Amino acid sequence: MYFGEAQTHIDHKGRITLPRRFREIMTVLGHDVWYMARGFDNCIFMFHRDAWNNIRKQVSRYSSMNSRVVDFLRLFYGSVAEARPDRQGRMTVPAHLRDYAGLSDDDNEAVVVGVDDRLELWNMTVWRAFNERNDAAFKEMAAQLFIGDMGVASVREEKGGENDDH
Repeated sequence: MYFGEAQTHIDHKGRITLPRRFREIMTVLGHDVWYMARGFDNCIFMFHRDAWNNIRKQVSRYSSMNSRVVDFLRLFYGSVAEARPDRQGRMTVPAHLRDYAGLSDDDNEAVVVGVDDRLELWNMTVWRAFNERNDAAFKEMAAQLFIGDMGVASVREEKGGENDDH
């Protein structure tokens, strides 16, 4: 499981150096092959082989005759690149993905974010803007994730009608 965030940078050869904490997890879990793909909000998704195979299985359930599915498959699979960290923990990020994510050696600050079974690579400025834009909604996101669409009243009913007024 990957979690947390760590700063890194893009070098003049288009490589990132993975933070030591993530490299240690990769080693323990045997995650030596990674698949980079266009992500959401201009980040790059990074899936280890097992997570990648799960994504492929999930996507293959949808009809290739649905034009929205075809468009997604073109954008998603067309962006994929396989990568392996070298002995120094560096991974090359292909130019088309660096362009998509706004990563360059001119403004080379980046951040790697652990998101459970994947990593995300962000331009530092874009990551900060994403956090600022979503900070106010964080509590609502958590409530929906943990409580769902039922709402607090429904949770009280499930607990036997407990009411704070008593």
